Amino acid sequence: MKYKLFVSDFDGTLGVNDHIEPEVVQAIKEYTEKGGIFVIVTGRMHSMIVPICHKYGLKGLIVSYQGSVIRDIESGEILVNGGIDYPLAMQITKELLVEDGVRIVADMDEIMYCENLSLYTKYHKDFAEIKIVDDLCAEIQKIGHVVSKVVAAGDPEIIQKLTQKYSKKYAGKLICNGGADVLMEVVSPKYSKGNAVKFLSSYYGIPFDQIIAVGDSTNDIELVNGTWHGVAVGNAKEELKQVADEITVPFKENPVKVLLEKYCL
Repeated sequence: MKYKLFVSDFDGTLGVNDHIEPEVVQAIKEYTEKGGIFVIVTGRMHSMIVPICHKYGLKGLIVSYQGSVIRDIESGEILVNGGIDYPLAMQITKELLVEDGVRIVADMDEIMYCENLSLYTKYHKDFAEIKIVDDLCAEIQKIGHVVSKVVAAGDPEIIQKLTQKYSKKYAGKLICNGGADVLMEVVSPKYSKGNAVKFLSSYYGIPFDQIIAVGDSTNDIELVNGTWHGVAVGNAKEELKQVADEITVPFKENPVKVLLEKYCL
């Protein structure tokens, strides 16, 4: 077994919606039975991804909000609970709402706060508590808690421009990326997917040269671009392919299964 820790993005890498192909699940089972550790690192909120883990019998730790939260699947124990310091979250939220006129969601303590419902919030209504507030910035300030993630939703062309704009403006302070063309996700660089891998390495006592990580989108750049072995799926975003050590098969060909069989089984 070349890699003792296998870290995978979910959407477009491991599964889609709430589905993982049976042959992929079987490969993960064989891997963990041999002593390997499999961890999902996703931009989704914890309450949205953990039922999928239960459905397929996945155990151990799970990383959500791109690294802001790390919890145990079975016990629910929280090992990491970070995010964007709320004054900075208020600042970018105000700019996006007032200057750019896009719809914003701020995730805090597994609750999605917004001023208006959108297709994004409607998609999450069965998985998360959604609170509509009159003034999102005021609500963030009142709660006074780190914000797990800020999400802007809109037309792909607009979102692309906003991602470029805010990535440049907040370089070093915030990571602005997306798991989908219609979303800009804003997270703290202190709690990136890459830093989540570093935490997992320390937690499990597994050196970087025994870790493999795979993803498909721009919110996986920090996940793939590390001192461990980083892999982009065959149909990944070009920005991710440029930083990957390896490009594997497209999502429809079950890249996680292919990589497990290549290196671990």
